[in-house]
Amino acid sequence: MTGIDVAADAPPPAPKGAPTGRRIRLPASRGGMAWMVVLLIVGTLLAAQFGRQVYANWEIGQRASAIEAQIAAVEAENAELARELAYLSSDAFVSAEARRLANVGAPGEEVLIIPPGAEEPLPDELAALQAPAPLLEQWVDLFFGPSG
Repeated sequence: MTGIDVAADAPPPAPKGAPTGRRIRLPASRGGMAWMVVLLIVGTLLAAQFGRQVYANWEIGQRASAIEAQIAAVEAENAELARELAYLSSDAFVSAEARRLANVGAPGEEVLIIPPGAEEPLPDELAALQAPAPLLEQWVDLFFGPSG
């Protein structure tokens, strides 16, 4: 063996100068090379312009999405303000504000105005009431008996 395994029925290798198949030949003249360079430059410029257009389209889409989000936020705020305006223009709000600010009562009502400093202290039996113990302490007392 010589180090190369070749099947017995394989075709013999082609001679060195013989054509083996169809080859694409590049132009060898200066005119042909100039056309190739021009085509390469034009192709590069077209690809760059196409890339710019794709990026501009993407950027416009992003801006449109941001503006749509702003529009949704403004519409939500407008709806909230419309609800507030409806409440503020209702008779219930006007009546409540008149009572609060001008001490105005409804027809047939007696308005009672207590001057500042006229309050009496609580009676001793009401003032002596202690605040209830915290809930945790109440549960401990319930399960294990009073601790104090």
